[in-house]
Amino acid sequence: MLLNRTKSLFLFLCVLVSWASYSTILLAWAQTEVGNNHQVSQAQINLIPAEKDPPSRGTPPGKEGTGSRGDCIYQQEKPPLTPIVGSNQSHFTVKDYLTIWVYLPYTSQQETSGEFSLQDGDMEVYRTSLKLPTKSGIVGITLPSTIPALKVGKEYRWYFDINCSRHVSENSPIPASVTGIVEKKLISLELERSLKTAKTPLEKIFVYAKHDIWYEAITELGQLLLKEPYNSTLKKVWVELLNTEHFGLGNISQEPIIVNIMLNSDNLTLLH
Repeated sequence: MLLNRTKSLFLFLCVLVSWASYSTILLAWAQTEVGNNHQVSQAQINLIPAEKDPPSRGTPPGKEGTGSRGDCIYQQEKPPLTPIVGSNQSHFTVKDYLTIWVYLPYTSQQETSGEFSLQDGDMEVYRTSLKLPTKSGIVGITLPSTIPALKVGKEYRWYFDINCSRHVSENSPIPASVTGIVEKKLISLELERSLKTAKTPLEKIFVYAKHDIWYEAITELGQLLLKEPYNSTLKKVWVELLNTEHFGLGNISQEPIIVNIMLNSDNLTLLH
């Protein structure tokens, strides 16, 4: 009996050590109320460390602008155009039409237009122009339901370009550009069960993060902050999340979340 207990304890410790070495845990302490009397005493976000670089898929999804700013108006004290993406394992979504988040230093008074596109390999799925907000900050860009839904297991690449109004060439502007990868996954039974049992908005966010569904984790948190921009708990979780090694976006963690841009095939609607 004692021998069996000893073996069981040894196996448990081995599993525990292996799990701890694989994952990095961000503890987000939420001691104030969130939303409508929702309260969280402690929550965990499971951050998977970056693995080997994925195979080349064309333009790499960097954290800063991948294209030249050219003559785009740029204020020295502001961070560059930056996509809110994490390490190599952060490109998953479970939505047919996801929301992508970008820090935008330009305003409609500086550079009036931008362009968003989505590609499936060499085939362009969607492209649209959009008017920039009146102030700089973090924006969400939501795909329209009028385009084909994302397919499970297929990798897509998205691009967000700023068409600079001033440029060297007389023929065409030089865009500032960022890009990223997204892949849709099926919702597992465990994820579905955990989402249903989540008691607060923050718990739902932590569930997405634990399952490496980072597009949804960022979107849920970003949309909460749009509704409650002065909620200190939400802001603390947002800042801590972007400052982790997984994201490495401390330079934009204090920037305001200003708008969610809902794209559609006919026109664009800004939801503040």
